Amino acid sequence: MQTFLDTYGWSLVKTFPQDGSSRRYARVSKGEKSAVLMEVLADTPGHRIEDFIRIGEWLNEIGLKAPQIYEADAAYLLIEDFGDRSFKDVLAEPRNHAALYELAHDVLKHLAAQKCSLDLPRYYDSHVHKGHRRVVDWFIPAIRAQANPDALVDEYLSVWERIEQGLPECPQGFLHVDFHVQNLMWLGKEQGLKQCGILDFQGAMIGPQPYDLANLLEDVRTDVPADIRCDLLAQYDEDFQAHYRILATQFHCRVIGQFIKMAVVDGRDEYLRYLPRAGHYISMALSNPLLGPLKRFFCDLNLDFDDIKGLNADEIRGYIASDAF
Repeated sequence: MQTFLDTYGWSLVKTFPQDGSSRRYARVSKGEKSAVLMEVLADTPGHRIEDFIRIGEWLNEIGLKAPQIYEADAAYLLIEDFGDRSFKDVLAEPRNHAALYELAHDVLKHLAAQKCSLDLPRYYDSHVHKGHRRVVDWFIPAIRAQANPDALVDEYLSVWERIEQGLPECPQGFLHVDFHVQNLMWLGKEQGLKQCGILDFQGAMIGPQPYDLANLLEDVRTDVPADIRCDLLAQYDEDFQAHYRILATQFHCRVIGQFIKMAVVDGRDEYLRYLPRAGHYISMALSNPLLGPLKRFFCDLNLDFDDIKGLNADEIRGYIASDAF
């Protein structure tokens, strides 16, 4: 890092807490100018520097606001500093929360109207979509304190196949894939859609458009007012809302297991505090008739997603199958 900074004449100001990925960030300066240094520790999908560069360029070309790139090499990017006020920070202030969510929603509508020229992975072929099995691989054995019976994952996946077979066609397009209020920055000096600075888009895909809206409106890190969620969803037809419900629930099934995996495998237990909110979203979703087969599957296992107790990563480790995803 120091060699990179010395090469381009920048000085380290401070480091930022690591997010849920392997990326690390720091604020740097050169005279009166500030920038953000992004370090990428793994060349894996969703982390490649070249993807950040090309996707950011496209977002700026279509009238949105992604960081400008100042310098780059194989492991580091030096990018425009959007400041310290994420949408989550602004939501903690006394202001019109609905207006902020409407701005983020307007960004999604703008993206949905674009024909994406980028070569991007397909959502349904991705590790992200496959990850919804993590509720079985990680959450179920952790919460029941016992190893899963054989073929439970296959049974769970067949339940989703039955649910998805009855769905109508879904509009496809550009997906940010991690579109939530901590990845959106408030840029009050900009105009229009550019007041929403967009970060962490390097894992973008082509896929079902309701997915990003589900990330925004059912944020596992932040409580979203129910009236805001209802008002924004009311703008869409019944088919879109059906896909929204499916995609949002699969998202929560992924993260509720993923947070346990992070604690067990990486020793990062700070995300376990979000399990009750993710569980509440799943419990709420299971009242939808579309998810009747999934509700029966979970009921047969006596799972209560509204009653998630404290979990110990060391104890969980012995219950996890060797082929857990």
